[in-house]
Amino acid sequence: MNQRLHEPTLHRLLDDNARFAADNNGMSNHCPMALCALAGMGAQPARLQEFFDRWEGRFALLAKPVVKSVNRASWPLSVGDASAFNALRGHFEEWIWSAGADAVLEQVLSRIPFAPASGAFHALIRLGYGLEAEHVGEIAAGLAALVSGNLHIDMGAQQRVPAASVNQGLALLSHAMDGTTFTGDWIVARLRAASANPSFYATLPAAPTQPQLLDDMAQAAISLYWQTNNFTALHIVTGLHAARRVLAHLPATLAQRLLPDLWIAVCAAYVSIGAPPLATPHATLAEEDILADNADTWQDLFTTAIASADDHVIKMVYTCYCENLRAPSPLYPAAAARRAGRVFQMH
Repeated sequence: MNQRLHEPTLHRLLDDNARFAADNNGMSNHCPMALCALAGMGAQPARLQEFFDRWEGRFALLAKPVVKSVNRASWPLSVGDASAFNALRGHFEEWIWSAGADAVLEQVLSRIPFAPASGAFHALIRLGYGLEAEHVGEIAAGLAALVSGNLHIDMGAQQRVPAASVNQGLALLSHAMDGTTFTGDWIVARLRAASANPSFYATLPAAPTQPQLLDDMAQAAISLYWQTNNFTALHIVTGLHAARRVLAHLPATLAQRLLPDLWIAVCAAYVSIGAPPLATPHATLAEEDILADNADTWQDLFTTAIASADDHVIKMVYTCYCENLRAPSPLYPAAAARRAGRVFQMH
């Protein structure tokens, strides 16, 4: 647990964020996620307040009044009902206070279609940050977003042969769909189009069966992002990091049961950007892009990200740092530096 995420100012601002709508004309409310990432990198209270004030002034819409009520029996009826977000958030918050976050998380995720791509992965990301910050309101908001914005990709009941590996599964999709384009102004629209494509349905293999599936997907995701510099690929990286946080709070059997849906969501996102062939790992990492993986490098990146007004810079730098701690790779500091617009001298 990152103790910086227990910063009192952060929790006060996350409480205040409950006044805001879950989205703004199709764009998710990134404010709480960015605040958590800022705090995780050591941003001072004044900077957290500054970011919050700027977000409120530029993007925030007030949450609409709760027009329906939900309870322990009826909440599953709100799957896919965007208008139910506020009612669900309030209900889940009360439930968490009485039963505990992990117990509610298990109950909800075992009863809904697991849909990691909901809100372009932002529902999962918000939930992951809420869990890391141990903030009841944000955990409830993340769950509410997963339920109300549920983007489940149904691949039917047919038996599919498991991919031999993550990269082999993506290669099958690339061979079938490389260069296929999908229209839509938003990531979610392109995800829907990709997942409805007959070639995707016909080609998608079942999830690989290796025990390190999540780690291998994360490795493929950072390679894909570095290779393409694609905005959707960025969301795959941050979404998988969030999935790691969320699944760690679940019983092992349930976490394993949810992994195939995570695989499908990642594959659909990959296809939505044209399913480009993945290069050999690190093949596109030039010598000048390789950064020293040390405290000074990451502190430089933190300084840049903390000063940024771009929430995706903030979240990507923090995600790359966290994932690099788990599985060091030169792609993480390089990707973080590129997203942050930093150019470093070779160490």
